[in-house]
Amino acid sequence: MTKSRVTSAKPARLMANSLSTTDILGVSLADTAPAMSFFFSFAVIAGAAGVASPLAIIVAAIAILLKINSLAEFTKVSPSPGSYISYIGKTFGPIPGVMTAWALGFGYIVAVGYVMAVMGGWTTLMIKQFLHVTVPWEPITIIFVAGVSYLVYRGVKISARWAMASFAFELLLILVSIVAMLVSQASHINFASFQPGLVKNGLSGMGLAFPLAIFMFIGVGNPGAMVEETRDARKAVPKAIYTATIFVAVLYVFMAWATSVAFHNQASTIASQAVPFVTAASRALGPFSILVYLAGLTSTFSSLLGATTSQTRIIFSAGREGLLPFGLGRVSRFGTPSMALTIYSVFALVMTLIWASHGGALTMAGEMGALGTIPIALVYLVLNVALPVYYWRHHKKIFSAWRHLIIPGLGIAFLILPLWGLIQPGQPSPFNLFPWIILAVLVLGLIYAMIRQRQIPDLRERVGSIVADE
Repeated sequence: MTKSRVTSAKPARLMANSLSTTDILGVSLADTAPAMSFFFSFAVIAGAAGVASPLAIIVAAIAILLKINSLAEFTKVSPSPGSYISYIGKTFGPIPGVMTAWALGFGYIVAVGYVMAVMGGWTTLMIKQFLHVTVPWEPITIIFVAGVSYLVYRGVKISARWAMASFAFELLLILVSIVAMLVSQASHINFASFQPGLVKNGLSGMGLAFPLAIFMFIGVGNPGAMVEETRDARKAVPKAIYTATIFVAVLYVFMAWATSVAFHNQASTIASQAVPFVTAASRALGPFSILVYLAGLTSTFSSLLGATTSQTRIIFSAGREGLLPFGLGRVSRFGTPSMALTIYSVFALVMTLIWASHGGALTMAGEMGALGTIPIALVYLVLNVALPVYYWRHHKKIFSAWRHLIIPGLGIAFLILPLWGLIQPGQPSPFNLFPWIILAVLVLGLIYAMIRQRQIPDLRERVGSIVADE
């Protein structure tokens, strides 16, 4: 591509005014995947924080709300489908912007591999549990990824509505499971889970549980990338993301409390279970135990759909503005990011099939999730650093010490602990290699950013230049 074409070509646009606040809320809820996230996290959280583990979830929710504040404040003044990439790039310049695009694209592709692996592994587990037939997880994963990719390709309204419907069904099954657990253990209902004095090992136990609790909310802010297709995005997107965060926090706390009641507040017993919520719900549901398994299946499907819908738009925007290869900025005849979708889905699927084949889908999924989360958490932290700088430089008249300095400062403090939990020395293999992998990704991103800046002289002006409603 010649320099003149790089600087003068009219950028492709997504389908404006396609989504309502409700649609964005549905995608945000689907992205968190409450059943999937809680099923595979709560045993470790309970083992660390003890019977009062719901308090760790509440603290994590507060930390996520602090991060959401930065995303919402950026969206109010400059809504961009590039989301984190555009906001960091507009604040600190094109090289940090390209590095953010590089790191976030890597993190998203690896992290969604976790969802793909769980999708195949959980479906295989269900078939074996209820039909007594063993089928490989790989073809199941391929079919689901192909189906989700098709829905995302066909149109944002279609994928958003499917995500919302899947989440609604998942929520219904979760609530049915919770009610069954509480009814079957009615004589043991109490509220010991909410007593701070019962947190295992005090602040130390809370610190151990906090990183995993906070990562149950990863993805809730992803629909911030769908501003170009949302009506009145400056108001709708922040409202939807805040609502989703609070709603899911309440649901997680409710699930944690019900699980604790079901196991008679025996945190050690909960910690010994692979999937304690499923174990407790299966006992309570009896012959209808398939319902809780269906909740997990629906959750992974809605998460994959929601993540693919939102994350491909961030990659698309980075390509459209030149931070990543321009080819990623292409749209289909349905107004969807076709090339970004293809690269995202194919790379993630191939990686998942190779990686998870070495130890089982459900076992290897945790490794993929941990690696993918590191750059995502790092970007969250940098976004909080960027907010006060951006507002002070560009919107000084409306700068608020509370919203634009104190809250993001608290957000930084809250994110340091979970990020350190992922990269601290002394972890077992392969987790001890992950920080070095991310460092290599960042170095490659820096090299690519320097090359990109030479190729595109006006790259600084391009970063975040496409505002959703302008």
